[in-house]
Amino acid sequence: MRILDSMFNTTVSGLTKALDLSWKRNKVLTSNIANAETPQYRAVDLQFGRELQEAFKTSDGRQLAMTQTGHLDLKRNISAKVVEDLAGTTKADGNNVDIDMQMAQLAKTSGEFATAAQLIKRQIGLVRTAIRESRQ
Repeated sequence: MRILDSMFNTTVSGLTKALDLSWKRNKVLTSNIANAETPQYRAVDLQFGRELQEAFKTSDGRQLAMTQTGHLDLKRNISAKVVEDLAGTTKADGNNVDIDMQMAQLAKTSGEFATAAQLIKRQIGLVRTAIRESRQ
């Protein structure tokens, strides 16, 4: 990861962490969907928004825009907590999975994953272009 940090900037590190967290959230959501008919199953979600936001703060606690590279501490681990999702209505069998809500959250998270992956791809493309231009 140090090579990536020096070649690109801390934005790639942040996007990589966002990819990891989105992937973990997709696993949690697909588990909820798989258990939509399981009696007493309680839906869960992955809470990481605050942790990711904290990763984009300066050491003195100020929030920076991602465009201000070089000032971000993304080397720390970003944790994610699995918490009970209370959004769905509990059915008679004790299950509270709302399949429509879970599918919507899954689609949103998949879109966020795809966006982060595309941004990383663009960063790599910029490096490739710079290398090609420097050879000419």
